[in-house]
Amino acid sequence: MPTNLPRLISTSNSSDRVEVQDTRFTTDVVGRYVCSTWDEATNNGGVAFDAVVIGAGMFGAYCAEKLYRNANQRVLVLDAGPLLVTEHVQNLSRIGLNAAGAVPVSSNADDPGTRERVWGMPWRSKVAFPGLAYCLGGRSLFWGGWSPRLTPTDLQQWPQEIRDQLQNPAGVACDPNPVPGAQPSDEYCRTERETGVVPSGDYISQELEAKLRARMEAVRGAVPTLDAIEDAPLAVQAAPPASGLFSFDKWSSAPIFVDAVREDAGRAMAVGGPDSNWQRRLFFVPRVHVARLLMTGSAVTGIEAWEGDQQRFLAIPPQCAVVLATGTIEATRLALASFPTPLMGRNLMAHLRTNTTVRIHRSALGLALTDPLQAAALLVRGSTPDGRYHLQVTAAAVRGGSEDTMWQAVPDIDLLDRMLQGQREDWIVITLRGIGEMQGDRDPTKPKVTGAPPSWVDLSDQAEPLPPFSPMPAEQLQRAWVNLVAGNAEKRLWQAMDDAALALAHKLANDDPSLIQVLGQQRDGLGTTHHEAGTLWMGTDPAKSVTDLDGKFHHVSNTYVAGPALFPTLGSANPSLTALTLARRTARAIQRKSLVPETDFVALGTGGLVGWQQVGTGRFIELGGNIIEVDGGPGILWYSRQQFEDFVLRVDFRLSSPTDNSGVFLRFPDPAGNPDIPVQQGYEVQIDNTGFNPQTNSQGDPYHRTGAIYGLAPASGSLPSIQQWHTYEIEAIGARITVRLDGQQVSQLVNASRSPRGFIGLQAHHGGSKVQFARIRVKDLKPATIQPLKVQPSAGAKIPVQAIPGDATQPVPPITPTPSGGSPIRTRRP
Repeated sequence: MPTNLPRLISTSNSSDRVEVQDTRFTTDVVGRYVCSTWDEATNNGGVAFDAVVIGAGMFGAYCAEKLYRNANQRVLVLDAGPLLVTEHVQNLSRIGLNAAGAVPVSSNADDPGTRERVWGMPWRSKVAFPGLAYCLGGRSLFWGGWSPRLTPTDLQQWPQEIRDQLQNPAGVACDPNPVPGAQPSDEYCRTERETGVVPSGDYISQELEAKLRARMEAVRGAVPTLDAIEDAPLAVQAAPPASGLFSFDKWSSAPIFVDAVREDAGRAMAVGGPDSNWQRRLFFVPRVHVARLLMTGSAVTGIEAWEGDQQRFLAIPPQCAVVLATGTIEATRLALASFPTPLMGRNLMAHLRTNTTVRIHRSALGLALTDPLQAAALLVRGSTPDGRYHLQVTAAAVRGGSEDTMWQAVPDIDLLDRMLQGQREDWIVITLRGIGEMQGDRDPTKPKVTGAPPSWVDLSDQAEPLPPFSPMPAEQLQRAWVNLVAGNAEKRLWQAMDDAALALAHKLANDDPSLIQVLGQQRDGLGTTHHEAGTLWMGTDPAKSVTDLDGKFHHVSNTYVAGPALFPTLGSANPSLTALTLARRTARAIQRKSLVPETDFVALGTGGLVGWQQVGTGRFIELGGNIIEVDGGPGILWYSRQQFEDFVLRVDFRLSSPTDNSGVFLRFPDPAGNPDIPVQQGYEVQIDNTGFNPQTNSQGDPYHRTGAIYGLAPASGSLPSIQQWHTYEIEAIGARITVRLDGQQVSQLVNASRSPRGFIGLQAHHGGSKVQFARIRVKDLKPATIQPLKVQPSAGAKIPVQAIPGDATQPVPPITPTPSGGSPIRTRRP
């Protein structure tokens, strides 16, 4: 144990500031480059947050990363703990970080405080729990990596839509080497590829596993409750996913989240320099403990939190999504403290668990190992009339040393000591970890009696300060109280599972006592598995479930859950694979809701730059809120996944200064690297309140001002105000193009003779011009399979048109279209 050091205390001189803080031993680059202070995240002048994720553990960090990468969302992530490390602890070199052991904490006097650096116990119970890992990545930094699917039988009581999404009805296997761009066969497959479960066991497929599996298949019929032998579904990737890449090792949510934060920070820095936080879209604020959510009507509109000893309040708009990802019990506490219903906290489930460790002589398996270092892992499924179970089988064979390398591959940290103690050169150490399902009870009328079935979570009658990182006053919080009890059916299942594990071990040794040594069979406490689930279960009926199929509370318009709390039933599988898959579904739902257009309209893309391409200079920046800011130029951004012929397009836009210039392009062919093509062969609906005509070097030209179809149809009506949002509706039907600004027609072209179909795009005009676009949506009036258009020459061609400003018809002489890009830079944004 190292010698204790003085506690670090910040200086009282507020002007003594450093970019990166130092400790006695380290420069806190990782913490400073990943984390933000409360003020840096919430008071930087950026757009409002689209989502606030509470909890940066396995499911919260994963959900936040998906919101950031797959949508133009601005996301704030709050966690009560600090940044500890950025990898699973088994990927680090004997760092000495461990999961905390389970302790019963029924009152504040029993609380041992912070253990193993970041583990704390936020709830109260007569049952022993290890608590939560208060840090970025949470328990995913310590987990064993076992990621079995829920079986069709496990999912029988789940909503049909979720069952179909998780597992394809055709039973197509997850392809470990898919064709680039191919869609996974089901949502489980997508998660398995992402976490390294597929390809399965790529670091343990050796002689030991082959012999062990063959022997298990041979004796399986002799153990009545065994159903199947499967590859070990481990979230460990030992082989590189592609040439030139390193393997990802054991999966946790921390690396992908950290990478997203750094990508966002780098992008903002490249665009806006040091003072670019207002352009950032993903923030992580550590050591902030959320006490409750504040409601206005049916929406959460505020968050009450504590940062150290300072109380914080964050106002959020009703359309901002709030995701509870603090673990099953803490998410339930926060929901009960904020917007309770009678169903919340019912249906609590966890797992029955027993560890059976044996030594089996090599000869029993027919092993003559040539490799001095081998490990094996398999999954054995079983069932009884009282429920389902599985055995996580881990085996190790060691000859002549090399143990240090091998143990890094053993999936379960808490089994290492037991296996190390049991190793012998002539023996195979096998641990059969039995995991049995518990059944939840959703009946809200049953009495809540501590120590007796059913299991439940409720608010405790003890008001106490919340450890481990906040001296929150006692009156600010009611802790959760947890009652977790095994019923009679579960006790029978537990015994059957234990019997099956021992029976299988003896069958592997040919029932020969001289070939097997039983080192022990030990049951773990109900609270030790980290698999609490079910208390905010999903369903289609608000009277019979707490959340909908996207994880949103039925009675709260903007608040969701990420994690196993959503499970209607648990099965015997570790809940991580399923909960990650559901968290991705929740992120998609939040994205879809932010893009919900009017009836019959669809959003172009995801609200950001996905599906769009750029040519020319200028920048198109995702700010969050589905806002794209156009800066600099000249350049074109176009939606490249579809061309349109007849359509109605609606686009929201906002100017930052009176001299801003941009436009919306229609019906142009693929620019093929030439930013002038949309100008010359398509149509531009202009945005320029000055009406600048580059040919005459004058302002106020109705053919060049906001609302005009540039150079073809003049605009009438009022100009849009600065720093306010406005809406274009552009209707293109045959040769007629009509432009409406905030509901009023401002221009019309009745004999448009350029390209009859093509792409939709946005213009970047000149340096200093900053125009923002949002909610780009279209109603396709003539959907068809569109073939690529050929670029036509347009050198100086004169095109006769008939233009109608507003509602008045006005013939105009033939004109030569002039690109609006290339006018001189005027006033820069102040």
